[in-house]
Amino acid sequence: YINRASLALTLASGHSMYTSRTANATMLSITAIWFCLKRMPRILALVFNVIVIFLSIFLLIGCYNNSNLSIFLVNYRFQEESPFYSVIKKSFQQVDSNNSSLSGLESVVVKAGYMGVCILNLPNVRGAVCYPRKDLSNTTYYNDLSIELFNIPSQNTSSTTAANNIPIKLNILQLAQLTSVEIIHPYLLMATIALSIIMFLLILYAIIPKLPKKYFVNRFLLIWSSSLTLLWGFGSMWTHVAINASYELVPRASLGIIETSKGKKAETMSWFVFAFLLVNCLIIWFLYFRDRKKLSDEIDKLGPQKSSERYNNRYPS
Repeated sequence: YINRASLALTLASGHSMYTSRTANATMLSITAIWFCLKRMPRILALVFNVIVIFLSIFLLIGCYNNSNLSIFLVNYRFQEESPFYSVIKKSFQQVDSNNSSLSGLESVVVKAGYMGVCILNLPNVRGAVCYPRKDLSNTTYYNDLSIELFNIPSQNTSSTTAANNIPIKLNILQLAQLTSVEIIHPYLLMATIALSIIMFLLILYAIIPKLPKKYFVNRFLLIWSSSLTLLWGFGSMWTHVAINASYELVPRASLGIIETSKGKKAETMSWFVFAFLLVNCLIIWFLYFRDRKKLSDEIDKLGPQKSSERYNNRYPS
């Protein structure tokens, strides 16, 4: 009888402990859900900020190596329908100074990105060859892809010999280098990535409870988010104008020899970065006005109570 009673007490105590643990776990989950719902706008801003950082990094390293060939700004190739294409193909049937054949270089595709330039469809090369944007002039393909179109007689001498003529050359690799180095600078994108990482840390600081100086952090976020949105708004417009300028001007300036195409994926990523930054900025300003309204409502509620207390103290019954 005693063993049965002790067994029943043990089972009852175990059941009560299990019930209390379940209740504690339920309360903890409810508290976590309430914490997330209460801070949902800031959590959304944090998620959007992470998306901005990753999109910006992928956009920056486009065409820097073989794994990011799909992210490019402008694509260059020789126009096969151009009347000069036969001349170009014939010029590549020669050999260079190292007695290596240049045949097949008329089919190359050059992609320009923020940090590098990649060359595709090279003869006897599998895949693509990528170079940093400022080191192209030291590569072997830089001179190989230079085409001499025609010669102009020099104005410094009356002689008309071929030695005194000035060659007019067209280099498709040089055009890609000019796009990456002189037209579309990566520095605005680098600054956007760095400032987005700092904003991520500021938003994370504002989400964590019981941390000091949150008032100043929230006010600082207003200026930070607005400045960052304006910065990359300018950068995305610059990228858009530069891509379209290369797309429209290069074929006409090259007499139809070079064909260009836009990097639609990179341009879309650029605008998405701006869109997420704008949404972040709107969320932060919404939180500011919501907190101001809540504070003003609390002051309005306390106002009549204080006035009634002053009246009762001044004129007691």
